[in-house]
Amino acid sequence: MAELLPVLGCGEEAAGLAFGSLADSGIADVAGIAALRLIADEERVHDGLIASLMAGLPPPPDATRLRTISRRFHLELGRGDHIMRLARITALDSAVCLILSRLLRPGTPLSADPVITGILRRIARDEAGHVRLTRHLVCDRADEATLVCVGVHVREALAVLLEQAGDAFEALAFDPRWLRADLARIPAGLYR
Repeated sequence: MAELLPVLGCGEEAAGLAFGSLADSGIADVAGIAALRLIADEERVHDGLIASLMAGLPPPPDATRLRTISRRFHLELGRGDHIMRLARITALDSAVCLILSRLLRPGTPLSADPVITGILRRIARDEAGHVRLTRHLVCDRADEATLVCVGVHVREALAVLLEQAGDAFEALAFDPRWLRADLARIPAGLYR
């Protein structure tokens, strides 16, 4: 867990900045802007929750390389126009929901810890709400085939990133081989 949390924290920080920027971009109506700002606030809360979890764990092994790859991945999410950025975030957040559900399934080491489980379930619930909002914004503005292509690329890149932490996932009763197979698939109807 100590190895994975810095990667998750890097993602939450990047997401908070991205949603704040998208709210200022004029991509949405007044209600959409308010929702994007709320998401930016939730991402900052997630960042704080992850930091609090990290404070209670032993220092992670040197994960400089993994954090560097993670930062590069998150910078890639921010390139291009606003719609494609939102499409990437939709794909990423849906993948995060899937990862968290697998990490928290009954019988895993994390499911036995009520504090960690509570925090990660809150993050998963919020991320599911982010998926609903962002997919609504992108589906109204781009064709499904383009969005799926963008989403597949993001989820495949995420799988490659997370494979770097395969041993940490395995220690949490999470088969790292699953990352490449399942994570790269876009859920049916994500962009409909």
